[in-house]
Amino acid sequence: MNRVDFTINITGLLHEMILLGEKPIIDFVKRSAEEQHRLWQIGRDEEGNKIGKTVTNCDGYKNISSHQYGKAMDIYFIEDGKLVDPKLGWEHWHKVWEHHGGQPMIEWDRGHFE
Repeated sequence: MNRVDFTINITGLLHEMILLGEKPIIDFVKRSAEEQHRLWQIGRDEEGNKIGKTVTNCDGYKNISSHQYGKAMDIYFIEDGKLVDPKLGWEHWHKVWEHHGGQPMIEWDRGHFE
């Protein structure tokens, strides 16, 4: 999926979410290599070995994230100022996203839509 198609499809997904009473917020649509690398370093030592909970497998240089191409978005849901699971469930929204041409859900990164 190219970037224009991604934008059109993700807009359709967000529209459906809002129409069905969800309150999505958008995060991390486009990242620089530096920002991606900073996220990759979380939970890793100086050599890049995992020493704790990590948030991405893409280092931003050797392994490029779809966020760096503007073809991935993290979506979260908010109620009363707090992050919550979506009312209709993560699986529901990822199935809708797949219908829009998106990738299946990554179980450990449920807010990631690519």
